[in-house]
Amino acid sequence: MFLDAPTPASFPLLGRRDADVHDPARWVFNRLAADYLRRPDYPPALVKRLLELAGHAGEAGAAVAELGAGVGHLALPLARLGARVAAVEPAQDMLAALRSRTQLGQDEAVTLVHAAAEQTGLPPAAFGLVLLADALQWVDPEQTGREAARILAPEGCLAIVEARFADTPFMQGLAALITESNPKARPRPAGRARQLLTLAADPPWTAERFTQEALLSALDLDAVLRSFSTVGPALGPTRLEGLLSRARELAEQCGGGRFQRELTLTWARRRRASRPA
Repeated sequence: MFLDAPTPASFPLLGRRDADVHDPARWVFNRLAADYLRRPDYPPALVKRLLELAGHAGEAGAAVAELGAGVGHLALPLARLGARVAAVEPAQDMLAALRSRTQLGQDEAVTLVHAAAEQTGLPPAAFGLVLLADALQWVDPEQTGREAARILAPEGCLAIVEARFADTPFMQGLAALITESNPKARPRPAGRARQLLTLAADPPWTAERFTQEALLSALDLDAVLRSFSTVGPALGPTRLEGLLSRARELAEQCGGGRFQRELTLTWARRRRASRPA
């Protein structure tokens, strides 16, 4: 199933420097969909834990809204375990890639929603789990928090997954190469998860750790690097090719391109009635 965003007349321009979801040229992720498809999968332990937080571990029918679902790295495995997932994504090319993956797998448990996280158009109080995975830096935390509060069911859970490069020679070497190639890259702002959680769920916040790991071929390493917003869209062709070449050399020096990220899952459960948005 595919749901489109409200029309521009009723859809305020929210976040992303006021980019409208109906203007694909304004969404850099439309240029990254093919490379996102080659990113490593999330660890099965994280997928299982998210399903538990949705309230239906081992059962069919858990209702999940993933905000910033991309090409489905979490939406699809959650659906395969029995969840009903509303995959909310503003970049049309990302949704097209996800649509092709659902058709290949004949997966009807994923509803594609072309909308921004700040205004999803989803029904109120309908989801046992509202999820943002590696997308917090791209949303307005205040507006997204209020939207999450609106669509969370009573006792529902808000979960945020944040990623950082692991402290290994290869990953720290990659980080140094990226910073050297793009000195304008900025660290992700702190405190956004707490701001969003405060608006959508009740304390206490619980943090859990997971590790994402995969051995990348040279082609996959190129694609993963291009998928980073500070690399693919930010660097000119000459600088980009130089970075990719040096990253391949680094992988050889380290005995292979072992991609590792430390994932922090922070979650809180909605215990009281939703506050007015």
